[in-house]
Amino acid sequence: MELGAMNFNTTREFEMHKVARGGSGLFEDWYPNHGRHWDLLRSEIEERQGDWKGFIWHQGSQAAWSVKEYGEDRSLTYYGNLTGLVSEVRELMFQNSVTWRCKEEIPVVIVQVGSWPGRDAAKRTRDAQARFCNQDPRAVLVKTDDLSRYYHYDAASFLISGNRIANAYQEALGGVVECPDGVPSSSPPNIESSFVPTTHFVSSYIPTANKN
Repeated sequence: MELGAMNFNTTREFEMHKVARGGSGLFEDWYPNHGRHWDLLRSEIEERQGDWKGFIWHQGSQAAWSVKEYGEDRSLTYYGNLTGLVSEVRELMFQNSVTWRCKEEIPVVIVQVGSWPGRDAAKRTRDAQARFCNQDPRAVLVKTDDLSRYYHYDAASFLISGNRIANAYQEALGGVVECPDGVPSSSPPNIESSFVPTTHFVSSYIPTANKN
């Protein structure tokens, strides 16, 4: 894939590593040192050689069905669980990268649950995702409530949301954070030099055939 197709001023290649399981929940399947697939995500980050440039999280509608699936309403704890997951993923990426001065600088893109399902728990999940991005200077929310109103996403929705994710990543690079050393982050890395063949992303995306 070339970024030139997404209106960036470069055609440098980059790698996106997809780690996914259909029908999975944030806490039950992905939460650090607890989720059934956490080791899969962790090993993907640790074993790849290169320089991690960001994290894309595309999950959430499973929380709308969590009372039935798990006996508890996971939308009520989604914000805290998302915060914990992103913190640990950033830490792993920081340990396996050379670009960033602290883990808080690593950009995160959260793809918000779309218009389906139309349940109160889904709305709480959307709100939690938006709250996280509002409180993190290098996290940007991608809305999809105007796409594919029935079930999950159709082919056109994938193309549109992909372009939105790329633009959101560029926006996230501009967020100013203060590293623990007290020094504000510098200007965003030059996008030309950020995307090189050894650049990696982790995208935790849930296939459309299943509830996520």
